[in-house]
Amino acid sequence: MAKGSGFEREIAKSLSLWWTDGKREDVFYRSHASGARFTQRKKAGKDTAYQSGDITCSDPIGKALLDFLSIECKTGYGSKIKSGTARWDVLDLIDSKQKEPVLLKMWHQCESDAEKSNKEPLLIFRRNQRTPCVVMRTKLLNSLIEYFNTPMSTIKAGRLTIMGLEEFFEWIPNIRAVLKKGE
Repeated sequence: MAKGSGFEREIAKSLSLWWTDGKREDVFYRSHASGARFTQRKKAGKDTAYQSGDITCSDPIGKALLDFLSIECKTGYGSKIKSGTARWDVLDLIDSKQKEPVLLKMWHQCESDAEKSNKEPLLIFRRNQRTPCVVMRTKLLNSLIEYFNTPMSTIKAGRLTIMGLEEFFEWIPNIRAVLKKGE
C-alpha cells in the first residue's frame, strides 16, 4: 500500500468523524486516482464532480464541505536529505535557501486544484513521525475567526496559516453552521 493513499484514507476517516460529531467514519473517502482523474478531465474541458483534491464524499451529507473546500493530503517527505527525498520543514517557508520550499510546492498544487474547481484550498500534511497539520489561507482563517474566535496556536507565514489538524477540529466543532450561513 502506498503511503499517500493510506494517509488519504486516514484523513477521510478523521474528517468523517469530525463532520458527523463522531457518529460516522464513512462520509468522506479518497478521490479517484487521488484527484488525477479530475485533473486529466479538466485538461479536456470536462468537469468531474467532487473529485478535485484528494478527498471526496461517499455520502451526500458531506457535499457541503466539498462544495466549499478542495482538500489535498501530503505525507512523508523526510527531514533529512536522502536520494529522491527532498528535505522540508515548516520553517522553510521563512528561512529556506531552496528556490521553492517543498511545503510551498505542496501548497501551490493544492491551490491550483482549488482554483480549477472554484473552491477554497485546504492542505493537510504530515511530516514523518509527526501529527497531521492543516494549511489554509490566512484570509480563510480570519473569516473563520469571526465565528469561532481565535485558535490557540497557529503559525502564520505570509498569506498562509498552519495549525495542527486536531486543534483545527476542536477549534471548529461545527463548520456546517458557517457553511449554511454562506448559502
